[in-house]
Amino acid sequence: MLTVSQQVWSIISKDNVALEYLKNDLLNTTGYAKLIIPRIEKQTLTKISIGSVVTSLARIKQKLNIAAIDKPKFKIEDISLKLPITELVYKKNQNPNPDLSLIYAGLDGNESVHFNIVNVADELDLFISSSRVNLVEKHLKDSTLIIKEANLSALILKYDPDFRNYPGMGVQVLNLLAVNSITFVECLTTYSEFIIYIQQDLANRAMEVLKEGFM
Repeated sequence: MLTVSQQVWSIISKDNVALEYLKNDLLNTTGYAKLIIPRIEKQTLTKISIGSVVTSLARIKQKLNIAAIDKPKFKIEDISLKLPITELVYKKNQNPNPDLSLIYAGLDGNESVHFNIVNVADELDLFISSSRVNLVEKHLKDSTLIIKEANLSALILKYDPDFRNYPGMGVQVLNLLAVNSITFVECLTTYSEFIIYIQQDLANRAMEVLKEGFM
């Protein structure tokens, strides 16, 4: 039967993302240990402590003989948080939808209001400051509402536009959240911003993780 360290290596050696973040001191080893312990216990048929897995991860890093390695080249210049945000998803009944222009007009250029649209084949996904949800519901009252989710936050990551075509930029950001057990609802990229919609109760931890990883 494999030892705990061997079980940990068997798992992380097949997880390229986690292994890369372990090498670069970006992996939340306690969080990752909690994630993989059920798999190890299933194989060993014994109760495994978080500490033993964390220790195994540290030993793996030492055995790989990883010296001080620079963090990923991608850097965030600034990160901000807007809340509360509400997501409303409607069934698309026409394209383009003239009601959207009425919503924009109702916002009247108010820069303090957050508003974004994800326009896909069959759905219209809107993210708006919760204080202005009534404006969307007023103008889209004849559209079929699929889902309405409140208590969201918008994490807005500003970066140098030179990074816009940096290979794996979005993957690095989302994978760092994933290995820290932080889920997201939706993400969008613009010329110089990466916007991540996330549950409010996860927002502060997500900010800390991203700041440590990319600032």
